[in-house]
Amino acid sequence: MTKIVCTIGPSSDSAEMLKKMEKAGMNVARLNFSHGTHNEHETIFNRIRENCPNIAIAIDIAGPKIRIGKFKEAVSLEIGEKVTITNDESIISTKNYFSVNYKDLYKEVKVGSPIFINDGLVKLEVLEIDGSLIKCVVRDGGTISTRKGVNVPDSNLTLHVPTKKDIKDIEKACDLEVDYLFISFVRDVKDIKKIKEIIKSSTSQYIPIIAKIEHIDAVNNVKSIMKNCDGLMVARGDLGIEIGPERVPVLQKQYIQMGMELGKPVIVATQMLESMTIEPIPTRAEASDVAHAVFDGADAVMLSAETATGIHPITVINVMDQIIREAEKSDLTFIPRYKAKNIEESIGKAAVDIAQNLSAKAIIALTRTGYSSQMVSKYRLHLPIFASTPEKRTLRRVQLYWGVKPIFHTYETDYDQLVYTCISRLINEEHLKDDDTVVLVGGSYLGIPRKTNTIQVFNTNEVLAGKH
Repeated sequence: MTKIVCTIGPSSDSAEMLKKMEKAGMNVARLNFSHGTHNEHETIFNRIRENCPNIAIAIDIAGPKIRIGKFKEAVSLEIGEKVTITNDESIISTKNYFSVNYKDLYKEVKVGSPIFINDGLVKLEVLEIDGSLIKCVVRDGGTISTRKGVNVPDSNLTLHVPTKKDIKDIEKACDLEVDYLFISFVRDVKDIKKIKEIIKSSTSQYIPIIAKIEHIDAVNNVKSIMKNCDGLMVARGDLGIEIGPERVPVLQKQYIQMGMELGKPVIVATQMLESMTIEPIPTRAEASDVAHAVFDGADAVMLSAETATGIHPITVINVMDQIIREAEKSDLTFIPRYKAKNIEESIGKAAVDIAQNLSAKAIIALTRTGYSSQMVSKYRLHLPIFASTPEKRTLRRVQLYWGVKPIFHTYETDYDQLVYTCISRLINEEHLKDDDTVVLVGGSYLGIPRKTNTIQVFNTNEVLAGKH
């Protein structure tokens, strides 16, 4: 039911590995545009499309992420050591003198400001601003290396989405016909509107936007952001630095419930099985973390370095899949009780209620956009939801929705024939059996997208008999 998003990198970008990852349980492949060139990403994108045609592909747009520069090798900083930060990106950084990719950082920090590096593992304190140089002392030591992230939570940075690089990356993503855009460091609804304008000027196709909540401004504006985008990612790494790790679990739960109420997917990300980047088994805390995201009702959980650069990406997907399945067997998962607010939600809720009352074996959503399946998914019934669609784009997008399994059908004007085709296929693939009850939802064929207004109940034997 809960989906798995996998980041693709050097450990996982071969055709053979991609096929194995899909078989292991990958639903969405994430390409991180913070690293690599457009040509490199296009090659991997096409490889995924060729080898895993039903997998959704998401491109993660970097946003105004501050990163340190190039190092010859990783270096360790010790507590009490002095370091200097420059905005000259042409240098090869050293242990005590390294660059950042934000030219104006020296203007926006002050003496006493904390600067965090590498997801907060290293903490510096600003001692002096000397021209464009930032002189610091190490307060918490640790290892840093090329392009590790930088956070300055106590400074109100003027950086906003989209950057010049973001615009080029979004245009490239549109050219590739990506299934989802993950947008980093969104701060308010204005950022979302700017992204939509770029998409609109780049393609005639609708591309869903997943806003990554990882900035304090986004926390304060999350309701308006959620209403104006297509889903959220709880990006816990940067978010934990911005607001403190103690607040993250509560916000994670709140955002998942908000997503369910609005019928929009929420992804939980960062450090879910991080130890498995190296180790063959997770820590008990990591297993609990994944399980609690499932209990909360997250649509998807995400793997980052675990599959991008980790030693055994297939093992980590298998482990995550096993944890998800065990958690979903329990009666601890959150069951939403939201009041339907429109026709589409009412149909989705009614379908769930009918399926429960009649002990149905599945709900089938006949859909062109995926919206009908979303309206069923939001009520979190532990029953297969099959999204039957003639649109390849929709086939991939529903991979992110909780509990939804895509099936493809050709365009069909004969409604009875379409129902017969769907049910006979599900029986042939052993998803359904003879004499099963199924609930079907969809939109009447008025040519209006996102109009779920029909609900029907069928017995599989009756449907099959009706065609003979």
